[in-house]
Amino acid sequence: MTTGSISMSGLLGGTAGQIDTTTLINNLMTAAAVPQRQLQDQLTGVKSVQSALQAANSKMTSLLTAARALTDPAAWTSTAATSSSTSVVASSDGTATPGSFTFNVTALAKAQITTVAADADGNMVADYYQGLTLKDPDGVLHTLPLAGGTPDAVASAINDANLGVRAIVVNTTQGKVVQVVSQKTGTANTFDISGFSETPQTIVPAADAKITVGAPDGSTGYSVTSSTNTFTGLWPGVTVTAGALANDVRVDIGTDSSSISTKLDALVKAANAAHAEITTDTAKGAVLQGRYEMYGVRSGITGAVAQGTDSGGTFANYGIDTDADGNLTFDATKFAQAYAANPNGTKAAIADTLSQRLADTSTNATAAPSGTITQALAEFDARSSALTKQIDNWTTRLGRIQSDMQTKYGAMETALARLQSQQTYLKSMFNSLNPSSGSSS
Repeated sequence: MTTGSISMSGLLGGTAGQIDTTTLINNLMTAAAVPQRQLQDQLTGVKSVQSALQAANSKMTSLLTAARALTDPAAWTSTAATSSSTSVVASSDGTATPGSFTFNVTALAKAQITTVAADADGNMVADYYQGLTLKDPDGVLHTLPLAGGTPDAVASAINDANLGVRAIVVNTTQGKVVQVVSQKTGTANTFDISGFSETPQTIVPAADAKITVGAPDGSTGYSVTSSTNTFTGLWPGVTVTAGALANDVRVDIGTDSSSISTKLDALVKAANAAHAEITTDTAKGAVLQGRYEMYGVRSGITGAVAQGTDSGGTFANYGIDTDADGNLTFDATKFAQAYAANPNGTKAAIADTLSQRLADTSTNATAAPSGTITQALAEFDARSSALTKQIDNWTTRLGRIQSDMQTKYGAMETALARLQSQQTYLKSMFNSLNPSSGSSS
């Protein structure tokens, strides 16, 4: 009788007739993991909805911020300053009281410029071991060590000291000259430097800028000085920067309509971004299709304009309209004209009506915990957490199943190896008892 053999791959691999236990276990584990894969597919779908809801929530939050920027009364009281002179710039910090003032720019601030010429031998310091002496604007004396008496050595020593002045070497028709310039303008930044062979010459004295209110010659009125060309004390909240001498400069401070227009443009863009996000996410086949609370949020955005003003008018009169796709449009020129003609009526329409409606729509969508989007997010967050926990539990369970299979089939392989060993022994014994039978016994 011919005997056959059966073996398993884990411990007894490599011959024909094996049972491949590794493949067998992998196939069994693939079948056992079907419920976990189904949960993972569900989690993928849930996360897609979460992502869309989070995107919509973010866009609606931005819309709320933009709406509140216009419902804030301070947005409509902010002021801007304008100058009648192209050489004088005026600006308001937004809090300046509306009004106007006139003045003359009679002097500009200057930085001190001092030059020192080299001697006939091209040197600047006879005994450079003694160094130079520089008196700073505070009157403090500083000794500057020199590496040599040449113009380049002098300029390097001044610059290395870093005392608020800078030096350069200039090649002139009279020879080399070291030019020392204060890094700040105004008489408060005057300096003095000594220790040269030649006497330093101050070619541009330090000077303050001056503005006079009244007669340009100062015979009437008063003067205000500044170490720079910028003045902050002429009118509370207004900064004036002079670039040239000028007479009869008029600065007007009025409501900053351009700032309001910028905020209104931002509101329109935020509304369109939210509208586009929700439209995309609720389209046919999209993850939020059929979620009617999202349709309601989108309708709230377009409806804020479609309802018109509280007085029965249209927002188109203030530069706000909608196109065929439901997107808001903004005409800044039309808004500026409406605001100039009727500031209070424009504020009532834009701030108290349109912006407030959009703020209410955004709040109803995003407020915690009752907002429509907030509630939907909470629902899907809970689903995601539950599915994640179930998937993790399956991971633990499948790990135990695989371990049990490996133990079971490992024991089978050990037992089979033992039987094969016994079979070989018995075959050998029978062959020794009946040599003539050979391998066919």
